[in-house]
Amino acid sequence: MITHADQQKIWEEEHKNPYVLLPMDSNDESSGVSLFWDWLKSKGETKSLRGVEMGCGKGRNSIWLAKQGTNMRAFDFSSIAIDEAQKRAAIVGVENDVRFIVQDATKTWPFENESFDFAIDCFASTDIESTDGRSFARDEFLRVLKPGGYLLVYTLSTDDEFHKEMLEKSPAHEKNAFLHPTTGKFEKIFDRAELMNFYKKWKVVEEKRIAKVAKFFGEDYNCKHFWIIFQK
Repeated sequence: MITHADQQKIWEEEHKNPYVLLPMDSNDESSGVSLFWDWLKSKGETKSLRGVEMGCGKGRNSIWLAKQGTNMRAFDFSSIAIDEAQKRAAIVGVENDVRFIVQDATKTWPFENESFDFAIDCFASTDIESTDGRSFARDEFLRVLKPGGYLLVYTLSTDDEFHKEMLEKSPAHEKNAFLHPTTGKFEKIFDRAELMNFYKKWKVVEEKRIAKVAKFFGEDYNCKHFWIIFQK
């Protein structure tokens, strides 16, 4: 059974020498995050917003959101990733609009209650290797969001071809989870019923399935990710 320390060590190595998850090393924002921003614009809710991103990696999403005019706070438990995120923010001139910190999502976040308009979980909770850890992070989102605030959850699905294959070949210690065959990294995959139960205290205001093709080990796999906007 993988420990939290093991998971953190694996991620530090991935950020130091990108190998498996190359999009995480990109400067380009996630398509799920840009879709969320378009949704906010359609609601006329993009002025003077304050947002937070959990598991931000090297900052691609929060930097992009800062460029759109938001005031961002973002964190990751990888110091290597946060160092790089700070450098990238300075290069594009948004270092005053986004603050990156080293912070473990499974420990109390250094933010005040009800201090953010929106929050981002872009494939972050899928890498928390325990149900207690994921539940803690979910409840921290609930604590730091303002009443009526939005949480974007963009995450893996049991319909994703590669991840379905991994569930069979390299299952982890809990349902719908696997250990990556090369790094040993834990990944949690969700079905819809599980997501709805996990976020039962939240209101679903928008939901899509994002179909895309992703490459793993040189092969193309069809994905059908969950993209859900919850409201506090």
